Amino acid sequence: MSNYAGGPPHNKKQKKEASLSPSSSLSWLSSLPHDVALNCLSRLSRFDSASLSLTSKSHRSLVVSPELCRTRELMGCTEEYCYVCLSIPPDPTPRWFILRRGGPTLDDAAINKSVNQRLRPILSHPYQPPESSSFVELDFGIYVIGGLRHGNPTSDVLLLDCLSHTWRRVRSMRVPRASAAANVVDGKIYVFGGCQVEVDSSNWAEVFDPQTQTWDTLPLPDDPEIRHNTSIIDKTVVMEGKVYAVDEEDQSFYYLPRQGIWRRGNQDSKPGNRKDWCAIGKLLYCCGTRGRILWCEADKLDWREVSGLDDMQWLLFGLKGHYSSETVMLGWKLHCTTENGFSRLTTNSRGNIVVFWKVHIPKIHKDDFPCIRKVHIPGLKRLELWCAEISLKRSPEGEIRGTIECADLVSELDPLSYTVKPFYGSYMLCIL
Repeated sequence: MSNYAGGPPHNKKQKKEASLSPSSSLSWLSSLPHDVALNCLSRLSRFDSASLSLTSKSHRSLVVSPELCRTRELMGCTEEYCYVCLSIPPDPTPRWFILRRGGPTLDDAAINKSVNQRLRPILSHPYQPPESSSFVELDFGIYVIGGLRHGNPTSDVLLLDCLSHTWRRVRSMRVPRASAAANVVDGKIYVFGGCQVEVDSSNWAEVFDPQTQTWDTLPLPDDPEIRHNTSIIDKTVVMEGKVYAVDEEDQSFYYLPRQGIWRRGNQDSKPGNRKDWCAIGKLLYCCGTRGRILWCEADKLDWREVSGLDDMQWLLFGLKGHYSSETVMLGWKLHCTTENGFSRLTTNSRGNIVVFWKVHIPKIHKDDFPCIRKVHIPGLKRLELWCAEISLKRSPEGEIRGTIECADLVSELDPLSYTVKPFYGSYMLCIL
């Protein structure tokens, strides 16, 4: 029987193929000390690393190891990606994407489907709760904590590995939670509220240690007023090793994980609808209504508006100094930030704020847009998701001024999906 028909190959050819196999040619890698092997692998490109990971399980474990990612980070061989989780009706399953700055990331087939090139889908988990989950980043991974499934809270915890873009289940929480406050301090995940328990219940808050894969309860506050106020946590943020929180009555307090103690804070100066709290330096930022970004000092909670981001600034950025159908349409889309507000606010490694918002313009009347010249402004047949990066600078008078650095279209969707919700958006460093 011939070799073409499937017969056994000759011994010489078999030996030759064995000598040229990737596993044998790379056997030297396994014989090197671990630190030396990491140093060698850190100099490979991202694509070469992906090819190497296919040769054997041992090579794959090295390529996707956190140690290799830390080595690349120390060498400056990293690139920042934004991980975005969207709820796109009518599909109830949340979908995950990577958002990167510039460059083609999708094939021609995807481009022909009007999917923006900057948005690349990655593997989503089919059983992720469709709403009310909490998200934290830790050790090159994103934890999806709790949420509502069929209207009931769940204790499930999922982990998205940002090195391999694979999912796995993590040990479940002690109690089911939905819309809980979750933060990371000193490599541990702290989760507060989101469960139907009594105020004095020890299950109200718990902490997860990734090293031991265990959940433990947190001590209750000694102050009875703090214990009463912590019945429902509305907002939390971590700054300088403290977990700052505000309850539904706008009373603030903070938790010191290293000491295991609670302290009472100030009353929020401006009660209202604010979301997506984040810390940059020693200041807090959040998303206000009608496209406003607010800032304050954590110990005062005296919120003030970031200046330089009114509707005229967005319009001028879109017009780019001249009037045309294209620039007027762009200016109008940016103007939607002050009309509909932001859907999500996050930060990146440059200390800038990144915001997302939705745009759907069926028709624009000439009287609605302050344009000197007559231009044709067609409406949009699709729903658009946009994002912008905003830099921040403090003036000598102590005010914070924002500058629009860039604004880009992220994705185009069916108008019937107008209720699309950006559940999550966060920048992480990934290996090149």
